[in-house]
Amino acid sequence: MQFALLNLGIGVGSAISGTVVDTARPGTFQLIYVLDMLCYAGPFVILASMPQVGRRLVADAAQQTGGPAGKGYAEVVRHRPFRRLLIFSVLLTASGYAQLEVGFAGFATTVAGVTPQVVGYAFTANTVVIVLAQLVVIKKLQGRSRTRALAVVGAVFATAWLVLGLAGLVDGRNALLSAACVIVFGAVFATGETLLSPISPALVNALATDELRGRYNALSGMVWGLSAVIAPITAGPLLGAGLGAVWIGLVIVGTLSASLVALSLRGLITDEQDGLAAPAARPCSRRRPPDQADLSITQNRLPSGSASTTKSASSG
Repeated sequence: MQFALLNLGIGVGSAISGTVVDTARPGTFQLIYVLDMLCYAGPFVILASMPQVGRRLVADAAQQTGGPAGKGYAEVVRHRPFRRLLIFSVLLTASGYAQLEVGFAGFATTVAGVTPQVVGYAFTANTVVIVLAQLVVIKKLQGRSRTRALAVVGAVFATAWLVLGLAGLVDGRNALLSAACVIVFGAVFATGETLLSPISPALVNALATDELRGRYNALSGMVWGLSAVIAPITAGPLLGAGLGAVWIGLVIVGTLSASLVALSLRGLITDEQDGLAAPAARPCSRRRPPDQADLSITQNRLPSGSASTTKSASSG
């Protein structure tokens, strides 16, 4: 639900900005940036009003055992399945989400020859698919292999880039076909996003321990920042040099490589972590009845999905 609402906001913003901006009038871009600044004030106020959110659910290792605390990030990085998942995330995000934010718009306008308005409509199509399909997809994924679903995500992203590449081959000679391919790209890409958003954070948290859960999610979230650096320094020079076909080929290879890494992860995790088996019930303790603190912690940990990243950071 969070991911669907996030994309609803992105789609609305993309439709508005695509309608407002004009490449011949730089002031229209400046107007959008000022409006962006004002819009960020809303989430800031909301987060400032939530001081109790984010506190620990479990005590530190040192508090539990009376000994020294664990090594933190070093222990997380030594976790082989999680390292494999990080490699998948870097490949998929750098060749997928990050390029959607940078390379897609550049390729669509300079190679496919569509207008900024069409780019905005592509993001709108992306949003519509996510909002309509996300909850349905979640139900279909229950009891299915998470690693195989992640591999499908890479294949879907590769298909989307192929569709965009077709728009580049048309090269604006048929404006309607170019625009249609760009918009269809947004819809196909969204299909992969609906698969990824509930699975990736769930798998991260299935691999994490309660004591180090924050560090697992922090490293997983760091992938988005890393990919946001990779995308501009790869897409910009290639598109600027007229090598749009090379850029399309690289992102396709990257997403398909991510699929192979996802499949290789299956042998490193349990069926339960892969989403194929229900979590085993914890044995009841008869030593003492739960106190109020225990009840509070239990209520806070009732299933509400898993930690997720935005599409920036936010995909998710």
